[in-house]
Amino acid sequence: MAKIRGDNHAFGWPGLEPRWTHGDKDGIGTAYSAASRIWFTVWNGIVTEVYYPTVDTPQMRDVQLLFSDGQTFFHQETHYLETSIQRMPSCLGYRVEGKDPEGRYAYVKEIIADPHLPCLLQRVTVQANPEWLSRLKTYVLCAPHLDVGGSENNAFVVHSCGRELLMAEKNGTWLALMCSTPFSRLSVGYVGASDGWTDLSDGFQFDW
Repeated sequence: MAKIRGDNHAFGWPGLEPRWTHGDKDGIGTAYSAASRIWFTVWNGIVTEVYYPTVDTPQMRDVQLLFSDGQTFFHQETHYLETSIQRMPSCLGYRVEGKDPEGRYAYVKEIIADPHLPCLLQRVTVQANPEWLSRLKTYVLCAPHLDVGGSENNAFVVHSCGRELLMAEKNGTWLALMCSTPFSRLSVGYVGASDGWTDLSDGFQFDW
């Protein structure tokens, strides 16, 4: 059984008016399997929309990586970083390579749809120069737009199967975000008020 951690509620309701990403795309992906009903698009190195259970039903705005040393910088994949994207051989998956222009760190992402489950998979490898290795922190930012809309999405930090994960729900449709290496901290909030991006951009640390 899963349960929500604590009784804390995010501040700043209702947050900024939700918006979709723009229509420019670098690619579209799915799994070559009749059992898979996940479709996704990529742009500028990140996953933008994820579609389920049909190709015309987007359930997520985007998911991307954020980087900070906690003191001097805060980067998101779509700004400042240099990224390149290539389609993976023999499948509609993508390999993204990104780097800090100042050479402090670099990363690689491989993005595919699971052929048997309604699940999007990303394998992420981050490398940093020795002087930055202990200071660099990597974050995952997800913007659910369940039931084809960003308003009235409900998000939770949930404890399940011995680990914590993020979940969102709207009108009976659920989204879950987890990592094979457990997250050290998790947060949900209203965009522009109490969300993780706003928290990190204001002081470079994950405080809320």
